[in-house]
Amino acid sequence: MNQDANAAAIDVVGVSKIFRGADEVRALDDVSVAIRANEFFTLLGPSGCGKTTLLRVIAGFEPPTMGSLMLGGRDISRLPPNQRPVNTVFQSYALFPHMSVAHNIAFGLEMLGKPKGEIRDTVDAMLRLVQMEELKARPPRRSRADSSSAWRWLGRWRRIRRCCCWTSRSRRWISSCARRCRSS
Repeated sequence: MNQDANAAAIDVVGVSKIFRGADEVRALDDVSVAIRANEFFTLLGPSGCGKTTLLRVIAGFEPPTMGSLMLGGRDISRLPPNQRPVNTVFQSYALFPHMSVAHNIAFGLEMLGKPKGEIRDTVDAMLRLVQMEELKARPPRRSRADSSSAWRWLGRWRRIRRCCCWTSRSRRWISSCARRCRSS
């Protein structure tokens, strides 16, 4: 996909999400945001302001009540999650404790049937990107703080790389990773 560097890769246009039940909850109210291709975009805000709901709408886990979601100029608002070239990694991530850090990163590429050499090179490149090469052979539970969400994020980033939405409590880690992503 060839896009102008300033063109929106993801364009959220007037999206609202209303949860109906005993009480109506308006989680998103006419949200519009344009995220450029390869941009490292961070949503910050207090608990309950709609950050996760917006990510769930982008990923397709929740349909928008109103508005549209464009990916590369194509409306994906009604596509199911498995048909969207979008990955989301939430704070409550699931890692495979019996696998090494490298294997956790490689898992998505293996499921796509990528060649072993490409997987190995990609895993190495991703670990270099976040300066964590020394943790490659360790199980996730023996890795440093914030790194376990990184393994999932890195695996999904390389698997599709059209869009990867990621939530983490560590702004410092996100900032340092964003700087390295922009320079790679």
